[in-house]
Amino acid sequence: MGSARLFLALSLTVLSATAVRADDPVKRIPLERYEAPGTNLATVLMRVEAAPGAQLPRHVHPGVEMTTCLSGELDLQIDGQPARHIAAGDHFQIPAGVPHSIKFGAEPSVLVAAFVVEKDKPLATPAP
Repeated sequence: MGSARLFLALSLTVLSATAVRADDPVKRIPLERYEAPGTNLATVLMRVEAAPGAQLPRHVHPGVEMTTCLSGELDLQIDGQPARHIAAGDHFQIPAGVPHSIKFGAEPSVLVAAFVVEKDKPLATPAP
């Protein structure tokens, strides 16, 4: 398969796995996905757009999450850590498998998030 066809196939897979609904208060927009050859790891880069007051309930990722807040603000709760207030310009990291939740502030928020995850697992699952 040519590189252009492979890129298109991977792009369609990512887009279908993270469909953007017009009425969703938190939109996850895939930007790029790279699967490291010879490993079971993928790096996923995503833009997240959140409506004022939106929430992400407790969930986990099968790998590390590294996120930067580009605009807006949020309150982040990571299990085992004190709650953190994140504003534009701040960044945070969440270890693999650690439950966390987010409540966005009164303004629209935009984040850019990078995930290094096991490529055959869902990007996020509800936390127990």
